[in-house]
Amino acid sequence: MARAFNATTILGGLLAGALAAGGAGAHVGQAQFGRFPFVEEGGVVVGGGTSWGIVTPDEVFGGYGRVCEEGFGPVVFFLLEQKARGRILLAGIDGLSTSDDGGCTYVPVENELSGRLPSTVWVDPADPDHLLIGTSTVSATNGLWESFDGGDTVSEVLPGRTGNFFNLAVSDDGLTVAASGNDGVGNILLLMSNDGGDTFVDVSAVAFEYPLIHAMLFDGDDLLLGGLEQSTSGFVDRVSFNGTTATSTRLGTTPRETTQGVFFNGDLYVLARNGARGETYRANESALGFGVVPGGPTECLFVVDDHLLGCGKQGGLPQGLFVVSNDGTTWSDAIVFSEVHYRTCPAGTAGLELCASFIETFCNDGNDDDFDGLDDCEDDDCAFNPICIGAEGEGEGEGEGEGTEGEG
Repeated sequence: MARAFNATTILGGLLAGALAAGGAGAHVGQAQFGRFPFVEEGGVVVGGGTSWGIVTPDEVFGGYGRVCEEGFGPVVFFLLEQKARGRILLAGIDGLSTSDDGGCTYVPVENELSGRLPSTVWVDPADPDHLLIGTSTVSATNGLWESFDGGDTVSEVLPGRTGNFFNLAVSDDGLTVAASGNDGVGNILLLMSNDGGDTFVDVSAVAFEYPLIHAMLFDGDDLLLGGLEQSTSGFVDRVSFNGTTATSTRLGTTPRETTQGVFFNGDLYVLARNGARGETYRANESALGFGVVPGGPTECLFVVDDHLLGCGKQGGLPQGLFVVSNDGTTWSDAIVFSEVHYRTCPAGTAGLELCASFIETFCNDGNDDDFDGLDDCEDDDCAFNPICIGAEGEGEGEGEGEGTEGEG
């Protein structure tokens, strides 16, 4: 019997850094970017997981606080705010973990995914406790798992096989499911089902020439497949699946690897990224098939209600951790990194209360950024910063380099 999958919500294939934080009132000077947003009804971003930790509203100091250092160490593959359960669900290299204190401490979830690497998740928009999870455990077989209680218990959907799963997509009617990744020996892997996940067919041949592919989203019964061509440019193909075989049609290309896609106001938007650089494109009638949307996100792209939301923002300060657009053309910051500060963790948690392990990140802001009792040029962290060298008369002038960040 086919499973009751619904419209697609996907987080996967994006590696976030280890969660870290601690302290209160300091400025953030590193190059952070958003990864996994926490969104309320109406498309309002209220925090989320970033490349350097979780940020949530800070009722004491205002703005947003970055929570506890060492709350969770391993690489984070996806992060979900489960409001009904009062917790955060996190996937790391050893399975699923949960936090009920905003990310200060985590407790491993003991189920069949323990010791595995959950690398991608689909969340049912009609039931946030309904999850489809793909695994990518090193030197092991991997498959797809399903949960109806937010990840507490899971059951096997696709029996384990050689390879890794990095992306998932589900059609609006829930009947067509796609999982992409690699076969464990260097070849791409694309599996599709048209019976709600009861059976899967290997249709990798439809994109065998590509080194990287991503099952982005469905347009009706057709899968929109993105990835990287041998020429190092990105592409978007429409893949049609009849239950046995698949065929593809080129929709267009992008200058970099195409990783995600959404429909907004009837238009297709895709995200293309290369390392830390990313750009948003909208389908058009140009020769490439996609035209760049200036100032868009760099790490994630999704739609909530009538808003196009994203993670990261290309260039400039204040740099947006999370950004929003009402028209698909102009962007505004939902949360900027200058609004985020370190926050003291409760005594007895994994967090460091005074964050003395951090460095002086700005050398001319009048703040003790690392809470070691020394600020700006008094701190050895700033000894070789041009601002401090100039201040001691050893450079070419006190004003030279003013406004630059400490090298730390």
